[in-house]
Amino acid sequence: MTAMARLAVANREQIDRIYAESHALWGGGLKPAEYREFWSELASTPWAERNVRYFVWLGDEGELLSSLKLYHPRIVIDGTAGRASIVGAVFTPRKHRRAGHARELISAVLDHSRDEGDVVALLFSDIGTRYYADFGFRSLPSTEVWGRLTGSPPGPGNWSSDEMRAEHLPDVRAAHEAWCARQPLAIERSAEHWQFLFVRTAGFFRRLGDRRLRHRATVVLEDGRFVGYLIAVEGHGEWSVREVGAVGGDPGKIEGVLRHGAAIARAEGLRKFYGWIEDPVIERMGGWTLRRTTRRRAQPMILGLDEKLDVEPLLAGGRVFFPYQDQF
Repeated sequence: MTAMARLAVANREQIDRIYAESHALWGGGLKPAEYREFWSELASTPWAERNVRYFVWLGDEGELLSSLKLYHPRIVIDGTAGRASIVGAVFTPRKHRRAGHARELISAVLDHSRDEGDVVALLFSDIGTRYYADFGFRSLPSTEVWGRLTGSPPGPGNWSSDEMRAEHLPDVRAAHEAWCARQPLAIERSAEHWQFLFVRTAGFFRRLGDRRLRHRATVVLEDGRFVGYLIAVEGHGEWSVREVGAVGGDPGKIEGVLRHGAAIARAEGLRKFYGWIEDPVIERMGGWTLRRTTRRRAQPMILGLDEKLDVEPLLAGGRVFFPYQDQF
């Protein structure tokens, strides 16, 4: 371990320094000032104020050696609720790389999470799985689905779509909670957590300013009654599904909501399809033109922090599924 190095919660000056250098890596098309504004807006949401911390690994003279974000959502594993630690945005300034600082930081943060009573740690890796396996993280099987919108029949004639608004959130939350209830592992979302997700997406696309891309959150209605919801990004000829849900969390209804949305997307000129879709829904998409592949980026990994928790049963193929919106 680096002599006298210590773990600390980042202050505003340190966070600004991290954003200034990490923009080139994670800016996503935003200008540097927009990138900082975006994360500052997110940090000010009630959910982030209570559930997100920026940790730094500091040298003996207070020099910033490495950093990461730690999110604390509520998680349910086989019906038992607890708090998770989700590791994200691990970053080491260029001049301090290849010295093991990130490894020391992650180890210290995981020890902190154990002391805080978190039951599991999760992350979504864009650098493969070998590095995080050294900490004890295990890979959760994950796929992505590609295809073409080839005229799949729409939903029933009495189905319609409407822009998702605040008054729809109770129905959307209920659909998501019903889906969570049948999962072996799921991240639950309070109303504040949903607000955080909406601010995250809206804030990014508002600043991006790419008129060729549109974020669309809709609800599907049957004679005016809520059937399900659909969150997607549209542009460059592609319909990219971020999340889909339906009353009762029923896979058949979810496929119907997807089909309804696909018919609208195709009518608007979109032809390509991409999404993270769980296996029980894919099995019902027989009329679609799809190709399922192992995910190369955002690979989910899990580490049990509570010694009483056995994560081994969660590793079986297809048991655990995270919606795209659950990435941190």
